[in-house]
Amino acid sequence: MPIMAKMRDNLPAILLSLVILFLLTIVLDWGMDITGRHHREGAYREPIGKVNGEEISYQEFNQALEFEIENYKQRTGNDPDDFMLEQLRNQVWEQIVTRKLIEQEIKKLGITVTDEEISDWVLNSPETLPEPVKRNFVDSTGNIDRTLLERALKSTTPQARQFWIEVEKFLKAQKLTEKLQSRLLASIRVSDGEIKERFEKQNTRYEIKYISLDPNKFAKEITEPNDDEIREYYKIHQDEFRIQETRRLKYVVFSDAPSSEDSASVLRELENFKQQALQGADFVELVKNYSEIPHSDVFFKHGELLPEIENEIWDKKVDEIVGPLKLSDGFHLIKILDERKGSDTFVRASHILVPLSRDTAESYKLAKEILALAKKGEDFAKLAGTFSVDQATARKGGDLGWFGKGRMVKEFEEACFKAKPGEIVGPVRTQYGLHIIKVVAKDNRELKIADLKLSVRASSETIESQRKRAQDFSHTVSGKNFVQEASALGLDIKTTPPFTKDSPIPGIGLNKTISDWAFSNKIGSVSPVFKIKGGFAVFTITEIKEAGIRPLEEVREAIKVRIRREKLKNKAFDYLADLRKKLNENEGLDGITKFDSTIEVKTASGFTLSGGIPGIGSDENVLGKLLDMKPNQISQPIKGNSFVYIIQLVNKTSFDSSAYKSQYETLKEQIYNEKRNTLFFIWLDNLKKNAKIVDNRSLYFEQ
Repeated sequence: MPIMAKMRDNLPAILLSLVILFLLTIVLDWGMDITGRHHREGAYREPIGKVNGEEISYQEFNQALEFEIENYKQRTGNDPDDFMLEQLRNQVWEQIVTRKLIEQEIKKLGITVTDEEISDWVLNSPETLPEPVKRNFVDSTGNIDRTLLERALKSTTPQARQFWIEVEKFLKAQKLTEKLQSRLLASIRVSDGEIKERFEKQNTRYEIKYISLDPNKFAKEITEPNDDEIREYYKIHQDEFRIQETRRLKYVVFSDAPSSEDSASVLRELENFKQQALQGADFVELVKNYSEIPHSDVFFKHGELLPEIENEIWDKKVDEIVGPLKLSDGFHLIKILDERKGSDTFVRASHILVPLSRDTAESYKLAKEILALAKKGEDFAKLAGTFSVDQATARKGGDLGWFGKGRMVKEFEEACFKAKPGEIVGPVRTQYGLHIIKVVAKDNRELKIADLKLSVRASSETIESQRKRAQDFSHTVSGKNFVQEASALGLDIKTTPPFTKDSPIPGIGLNKTISDWAFSNKIGSVSPVFKIKGGFAVFTITEIKEAGIRPLEEVREAIKVRIRREKLKNKAFDYLADLRKKLNENEGLDGITKFDSTIEVKTASGFTLSGGIPGIGSDENVLGKLLDMKPNQISQPIKGNSFVYIIQLVNKTSFDSSAYKSQYETLKEQIYNEKRNTLFFIWLDNLKKNAKIVDNRSLYFEQ
């Protein structure tokens, strides 16, 4: 490919990459909140937002949004629906705010990149260039083709000039982020001790003996917390009862699910396709052009199709059209294209399962009575519903559907394949009990079908109708009793638990727009319409709690539980400490049973500390102690998360110096990356908390 054509083809990708470069290089995927839907004309005089006084223009926001929408289309093959569009809007907002904060910090820190640095990078280290740039100058082996690079650098065509202008921007942005990271992360150190501890936690295997004592054993021996104890605990632990400002909301949702008319519309469409096919249209071509699932030119055996489809088509003849069938995923119109005899035989059977009780003879007697009734012509399905303990099939008249060999236990399978269609056999004993079996049919046919499937989606009319209902309700209920008005309309009123501004709203999820509204209004306020997953919501604020320390009376019961739990743990600890004093070290932990025969000494082996201890779990109090113990050492009592323990280290694998050496750099990088990510996100979070961010999206988008 000529160099200019190659650069021209790659230019759009580079230009688009520039939009999100900072985010791609140092920011991970940020959470998505929900914004409004409709653009408001005539609101362009105000910027869509500001970050520390720096404006975000509507054009900048819209270009980034169009980029994300196009990305979404390429990933999914679909246009974003209302809910996803709102998620994308908020994702773009967070990206732009984050990028501007980072750019501002780069300027504040005086970080710059010179033209000489970029030139030196391209000329002397082209193999380290970012992939979007480097891929323009590699040969068939993936190595830099310096001749190709030099020709591109010397080219004076307009396309080449534009290409290098954009590449320079790209590389400068890359260098700026690298320098920022170096500045931020210069203090990060990973010690040999940290690496060794990580290695031991992941590689050393332990064998231990332990006893675990449930503190609740002493429930009758402790006194209930008195008022003085409660007050003292509250005084000492006040910071633990400090709360952020919270809101509680009530809300109603106007569903945007497909209406009955939407279903009817899809049904009419499929009926139309059916008529076209009956009049000679190529059904396979209809499937290829209109079906939401691709046509598969294969033969299906029993059990390879959905039961709802199999039950409808298997007794049909070639060229018959079945449906439309309504299934959970939409409507299906199916044509039988061909059939053939397969090598595998399948059975369709129903059964009645009688449990085997201790009195086996009595169980057999009942099974034979049921068998006799079935053979006399009693309705097998009703008998299954009455007598079978296999509830999953009893609800379906005992129907097991179609199955081939190897699907059922041996005794059951042999009885089914030996019997003739229509024959009732039994009782057949298996590990599950006694079976009365009715063989409904046998078949070795395989079918080729064409399946025209259409989902039922809410039409624009349905969506707009529900949006208008929500808007009308929001206007009507303002200033009135929210609950009474909603109840009068038969609406389901939902209530959120208290939530903080930056936390997910229970039942809704993370939604900055709704949170901002809730924390900017007073009790009784009625919201505009917000789009949430599942429909259009209208909220009212029912409770506001300011930040501070929760009153004693509000946390009294929680404190009582804490004090009681601590008393129980102390009692269990003291009890084990007394036994530990009596224990002869030479006898090992097993010797403790001499003093309390109810105590069970348990074992756990073959585990690493990173995976937790079988029977104990990832209790850091126990794991931390075990890390420092030597073989045969017996610990003092350890207060765990729930129980109190004494452990004895029986053995642990020796330190593998060779494995440690081979894993050293990997573990060092692993720990470094963890520290880097933690430090960066703390830094970025502080930037956001201290920034003055103005969000004017409500001027541009209706809720």
